Amino acid sequence: MQGKKRYPGAGDPQGYDRIVREVFAPIYPVIAGQIVVRTGKQEGHCLDVGCGTGALGRAIAGLSTLHITFFDHSPEMIALSRDYAEEEELIGRSDFLVGDISRLALDDATMDLVVSRGSVPFWNDWERAYREIVRVLKEGGHAYIGGGFGSAALRDEIVQTMNERNKEWRRPFQDKVRLYQEALPAILEALPAAQSNIIDDESGFWVHIIK
Repeated sequence: MQGKKRYPGAGDPQGYDRIVREVFAPIYPVIAGQIVVRTGKQEGHCLDVGCGTGALGRAIAGLSTLHITFFDHSPEMIALSRDYAEEEELIGRSDFLVGDISRLALDDATMDLVVSRGSVPFWNDWERAYREIVRVLKEGGHAYIGGGFGSAALRDEIVQTMNERNKEWRRPFQDKVRLYQEALPAILEALPAAQSNIIDDESGFWVHIIK
């Protein structure tokens, strides 16, 4: 429980929202642009997994005609995502879904693009989650899953700001990130009917999957 209290996520949706707006906001247009360029997906349906307040999905919507499904385990986060989508006039091409990444309530082969930034350390079962992501992708669909800040300059700026606010802000999920990265190669090797590669550069640590 202590970790949940320190991490401004599902346990504190308003606090998480404030940090996204005040600190992390500049990264999402950059990451969205990288995803659109690297996947080539600009139309169809996109699933934003562990969307939080929907910042990444909304940034992708702004660069494409993709219809975005915002997905999170927290009803409060989904409510915030809906509020922002309405504010940004994206509600007409948005859906909102609460659930478990290991059991997506979506039909097979319905998504052209699946994205997620920062939610992987909090998934309960990485293998099942990745299988679900591949299941809902259409043939030729792409997934772009991981974490990062988009560029080294943004990373350095945000880390400095967050350290000034709370030097232990990364502590609740550092061990999970290490375990995830160690487990990832075997998980990707076992995925059915999918190609994958790991991107580890100044944009962050990402998995790019093509079905």
